[in-house]
Amino acid sequence: MRAVRVVRHASPGDAIEVQDVAVPEPGPGEVRVDVAAASLNFGDIARCRGGVAAVMAEPPFTLGMDVAGVVEAAGAGMEEWLGRRVVGICPQSLGGLAEKALVGSVFDAPPSLDDVAAAALTLPFHVSYLALHERAALRSGETVVVRGGASAVGTAAIQLAVAAGARVIAVAGGAEKGRLCLELGAARAVDQETESVFDAVMDETGERGADVIFDPIGGDQTETMWTCGALGGRYLAVGFNDDPESGLTGRPLRKLSMANMTVMGVILAYLEVPRAFRQFGVNPFPPATGARVHAALLELVAEGRVRPVVGRTIGLDGVADALEAHAARRTTGRTVADLRLGRTEER
Repeated sequence: MRAVRVVRHASPGDAIEVQDVAVPEPGPGEVRVDVAAASLNFGDIARCRGGVAAVMAEPPFTLGMDVAGVVEAAGAGMEEWLGRRVVGICPQSLGGLAEKALVGSVFDAPPSLDDVAAAALTLPFHVSYLALHERAALRSGETVVVRGGASAVGTAAIQLAVAAGARVIAVAGGAEKGRLCLELGAARAVDQETESVFDAVMDETGERGADVIFDPIGGDQTETMWTCGALGGRYLAVGFNDDPESGLTGRPLRKLSMANMTVMGVILAYLEVPRAFRQFGVNPFPPATGARVHAALLELVAEGRVRPVVGRTIGLDGVADALEAHAARRTTGRTVADLRLGRTEER
């Protein structure tokens, strides 16, 4: 089968080759999916480069975290999924950008979404739902700042916050990305390239600040985002796409103390972990939470209240160039590899 392989640690254009590899066999708690579409993730860039990411690997390995397709084989305990059209997350966030992929966290695909849109749903909407609802307990009428509003995760967060009755201030770079945020329901789009985010949030909230700050980017602007919170506000540390150390450099706690703000971490993983993993700080949500979150998302999709934003569709041979575009911030929404596309086709 064909798969997108990282053969050396380098920038995506130099790290990736599309190769023929063996079809994997599912173990207990896993299924094998005949992949129709698979999404690209910003973390794939760090994995190519050998930098810091939540999950690292030594070459050679197959990229890809979340997929859509039909289950064709099942390991022990997963037989009920045979033949079903699903979306899911690959073990260790690897292996999805291939014609066949193993999936651990598996869910029914939304019937109203085609394969490309379904593949774009899982990570952005699950992590955003976990952040806004499971962690921040977002309430109707609150104000939410969504940083990286035109990204895949940002577009999901905007829609979920609006669906919950919140008022969204989206932060993005450039007029085109701002227009997308407004189309998705944001009350205000702040152009971070030309505007002060702090002043815009203060203006929009009557000097009060935002109740919730949703940040999938991190990096040097983290402390600026902390200044935008209301008294008792909640800052959601969702990701670190603008931080070469993936958030491991740390931030001074005194500024949080001065701001009277709560920081809430969130990670997308549905696992029962042994005590040894807990010792290293790994404490994910259990699988039952994933099933409950996905049921809520299926309902929102069916009602037409949320939709995945697909900015670009490529074939497997376009993954390296697409990841370079992600690194240069030239993308909006989700980039999805459609396994039905030929080697040169793109849309």
